Amino acid sequence: MSSLRRALLVARKTKINLQNCHFITGINYNGLTVKQLQELRGILRENSNTKLLVAKNTLVFKALEGTKWESLKPCMKGMNAWIFVQTEDIPAALKAFVSFQKEKKLFDNNLGGAVFEEKLYGPQDYKVIETMPSRADVYGVMFGALHWRGLDLVNTLQAPSASGDESTA
Repeated sequence: MSSLRRALLVARKTKINLQNCHFITGINYNGLTVKQLQELRGILRENSNTKLLVAKNTLVFKALEGTKWESLKPCMKGMNAWIFVQTEDIPAALKAFVSFQKEKKLFDNNLGGAVFEEKLYGPQDYKVIETMPSRADVYGVMFGALHWRGLDLVNTLQAPSASGDESTA
């Protein structure tokens, strides 16, 4: 396959991975074996609908140009593999990578910068993202708060009057 065809294929894969994407980050893959990359790819896919793409930074940036992910450009240094999280449960994807990293003792293969909601996050910000609740959890808390308020209102309206006069029924 010619280098031009390979570049077009990578650009197309990147564009496909951007569809329904909620979070993008890069990892330094220097020193990872092909077997480890395949294992990581499988773990990410099964745990959190996440794609892993190994591609040249320039090709990935060309695909990101003009999109809301363009702010990732400062992170495109070194040998990167790109993680595209295509679910709203971003902490699950990050935890899957971190547990893989600890299990394999790959401490040189850290997460680089990331883009979430059009904002660039540095490696020091991952703890915040990793511990944030999922959208489903937030909705559950909001629904619970609304449910109990409504139930309190119904109970108050159905309670007998305080004056003890029940002849108005």
